[in-house]
Amino acid sequence: MPSINEIRDEKMVLVQSEICEINEVAPGYCRLQLKAPQIAAAAQPGQFIQVRVGNDVSVDPLLARPISIFRINKEAGSVALLFKIVGRGTKLLASKRRGEKLTIWGPVGNGFEIPEQAKKIALIAGGIGMPPLFCLQEKLSLDPNPPKMILFYGGRTSQDFLEMDLWKKSRVRIKLATEDGSMGFKGFVTDSFVDEHKSEAFDFVIACGPTPMLRAVQKIASLFRLSGQISLESYMACGVGACLGCVCQTEQGSRRVCVDGPVFPIEEVIL
Repeated sequence: MPSINEIRDEKMVLVQSEICEINEVAPGYCRLQLKAPQIAAAAQPGQFIQVRVGNDVSVDPLLARPISIFRINKEAGSVALLFKIVGRGTKLLASKRRGEKLTIWGPVGNGFEIPEQAKKIALIAGGIGMPPLFCLQEKLSLDPNPPKMILFYGGRTSQDFLEMDLWKKSRVRIKLATEDGSMGFKGFVTDSFVDEHKSEAFDFVIACGPTPMLRAVQKIASLFRLSGQISLESYMACGVGACLGCVCQTEQGSRRVCVDGPVFPIEEVIL
């Protein structure tokens, strides 16, 4: 766990946060809502929270888990996270109950920055890369003249799509893609995006998901001369930029995903 001195960002805080809600939203996926007024006040779409699963430093797993922010409720002073159960840490986190407290710190990293001239935005999500894009569309939808947004959401099967009821209530048009053809476009989500771009002519693209998908989005953006941003996923230890455990390569040299990212210009990262 980092010390207060290691947390250099004046907007990042380390707190004991009460669990307001924790539910399984699909097999193997959970939604976690935390009471954290200071974090909610400062958080922006694209940032994430470091969640310490066990409060006893002698208990495995020792390291915190980075989880993207799904929703921000500044009035209620809470943040919601979505996570996939993939190992000991997330399995232990999923076993927590309402009213328990977790040590968390955040908000960590850089959020999305949307240029004023962006009027048609493609949101491209793969798997658990969806949450930060939902957070972004909620913020943009509050603008008096929000940009037009279309979500391209990809998964292996129809079981990989999360929180679709919330998406359907949003102002965003949805294009689903599954590799097995069980729902929406049959094939990769990037192919669905290319087909739609021929008629929609997007002027900005934002993507979050597994590296192969981001690599494909990067190539497509270069081909069509599209500007945009990508959000990287990475294993992290400290989450405050001290350990250098999440370094990625960019056109500007080595960068840390936790504090220099996780959001980068689409053309900058070497994938």
